[in-house]
Amino acid sequence: MTRKNIIIKEIINWIFIILGAFLLTSLVNSKVFARVQVQQSSMENTLYSSQQLIVDKLSYNFESPKRGDIIIFLENEQRGTIMDDAILFANNIKSLFKNTQKDNRLVKRVIGIPGDEVNIKDGYVYINGKKLKEPYVKGETFSGEINLPIKVPDNKLFVLGDNRPVSKDSRAFGLINSDQVEGKAIFRVFPFNKIGAIK
Repeated sequence: MTRKNIIIKEIINWIFIILGAFLLTSLVNSKVFARVQVQQSSMENTLYSSQQLIVDKLSYNFESPKRGDIIIFLENEQRGTIMDDAILFANNIKSLFKNTQKDNRLVKRVIGIPGDEVNIKDGYVYINGKKLKEPYVKGETFSGEINLPIKVPDNKLFVLGDNRPVSKDSRAFGLINSDQVEGKAIFRVFPFNKIGAIK
């Protein structure tokens, strides 16, 4: 085999590896699962910036988010169709090469579900008049720009970050629509020393 043929074979092998990685990433970022990266400190000490998560995108087709779930949702837009997801994925791949990637996903914890009355006083969250037990919280919880108490209507959720002093959440932007929710964060895949289920 000539040197030229060896080089061509090597190039073809690399093309297959890159295509395989692309297909694998497409499968992970499907309508069933997605991989997302935590981008800010609003979920400390549960999740830290740059940690990568696997998101279950299927379960909420059959059940509603529960209080305490850590969800991924789209800021100011609704979930898309399979075609919308494919276009978003292609745009994300393009932005990787241009180093302009912008992810409009937010990671927060569900605090209030439909029917709940949410209130914040004396640094604590109250649901239906009872203080919520929140061992995961970092810092005290203070009310923000919305009027409290607030009743959560159907198809809405009240969400907060675990790092309450720095989190931009329902205290700032109000209730989110259920159709903004992409899924539930279920597993941490990076860094490797933190691999495991998310609680």
